[in-house]
Amino acid sequence: MYGINDSIKLRGSERSFKSLVYTYQEKVIRFISLFVFDEQACEELASDVFLSLWMNRQKLADVENLDNYLFIIAKNKALNHLRKGKADLVDLDEIDIDVFHHTHTTPESIFVNNETVLALNDVISQLPPKTRLAFHLIREQKMKYKDAAEILGVSVKTIEKQVAAAVKKLQEKLLK
Repeated sequence: MYGINDSIKLRGSERSFKSLVYTYQEKVIRFISLFVFDEQACEELASDVFLSLWMNRQKLADVENLDNYLFIIAKNKALNHLRKGKADLVDLDEIDIDVFHHTHTTPESIFVNNETVLALNDVISQLPPKTRLAFHLIREQKMKYKDAAEILGVSVKTIEKQVAAAVKKLQEKLLK
């Protein structure tokens, strides 16, 4: 992860910028895909995010949290894209977010846990859109509640309630 000191170094360094893109590109694309369904559009929007970052690199010294800054740019790019009608609107209820895609498993654990993972993903897919998005940011992206709240433009309490509701639903499914 990059911190503010790394972003300051990024001011004119093309090599550092390439490293930043390499580090964040997949995360940014995946985040944008929560809003925009078209894979090519997501990749183009992610490129726009990094282009904006590069064009405003002189201002990075004032950025306290590069992760938040990137995801806010990504959210704004995605929403602007949707507002302009350049993509099909995505029904967040129809998006299948696999929050377990980063886990490391063995063939044995896949065999034993496949049904549980499918059941949990089913529960997650049935969550209300905002709850699912909050859960995705906190649990999959490993964001702090404050950061997720800033990205989504809601209070930390709202994020806490949404994640707690998601966890409760998952617990209920596991106890069945």
